[in-house]
Amino acid sequence: MKLIDLDEKFNTKIAKYLEKHAAERTEEEWEGFIADAYQKFGDTRLDALGCTPRQYFAAMRGPQLVETLKEYLLQGIAVPDFLCEELEKRGVFPELLSLLEETDEQLVHYALNLIGTDGRAPPRYAEMLASDEYDGHVKDAVAELLKQRADAVTEEMLSLLGTESEPYALEILSGKKERDERAYNALLGAFLAAEEADVPLYAGYLAAYGDERALPELLRAIAREDIGFVAFQELKFAIEALGGEYGEQRDFSADAAYRKIMEAGRGTDIFGGGKGKN
Repeated sequence: MKLIDLDEKFNTKIAKYLEKHAAERTEEEWEGFIADAYQKFGDTRLDALGCTPRQYFAAMRGPQLVETLKEYLLQGIAVPDFLCEELEKRGVFPELLSLLEETDEQLVHYALNLIGTDGRAPPRYAEMLASDEYDGHVKDAVAELLKQRADAVTEEMLSLLGTESEPYALEILSGKKERDERAYNALLGAFLAAEEADVPLYAGYLAAYGDERALPELLRAIAREDIGFVAFQELKFAIEALGGEYGEQRDFSADAAYRKIMEAGRGTDIFGGGKGKN
């Protein structure tokens, strides 16, 4: 498939304009001008197309749009925004969903952005998390989408516990709206077994899940004398998020993370306590 590099054509035109008028605007003003010019370019007739860029993509059927996206990426040509705009207008259709079967990272990211939280996608997203074919960048993006559909993939996420994908499963289970004893026990168990470096993460998951039964364990953890400042802050947040409170003053003046934060704040306690206290 022969493609036209629309972004290159636009960049050539704008570069020539900038050469003549560079001193007329500030850098910030130029950014806004170029963004507006690109939108106008989408409605400008091009001889190479015989129509405007937007009209060119609007005339394509859904499957053709998907194949065109794949070709732009395959040939290493910048994907025009106008192609993505047209795909977004069409909604989610089978050929677009089929991109989730691909393994090319760039193509999959485009698919994730276009498909989002569509109700037909979670089963495949769950499979992607369990697969070795996708790297951490893809799985991070999939997990973010699945957190918004956590109730639809509860069983799939529970099945990932004890596997390399368990961290993603726990993150997603923390986003459940429907209560599930298995999910709660998994989140609480991960918190109780966590190394201190991971305490803030798993405390945050308990706060997100929203089950106040976790309060006693959170209060027990925050009361530990050896708790670090970062973990303390996240534990306190989780406790308050679940309706509890912890008002004990703690001295973190010897804590490296606390000192670093204080130094960055030029000696001001940005957390509102006394010097070295919280």
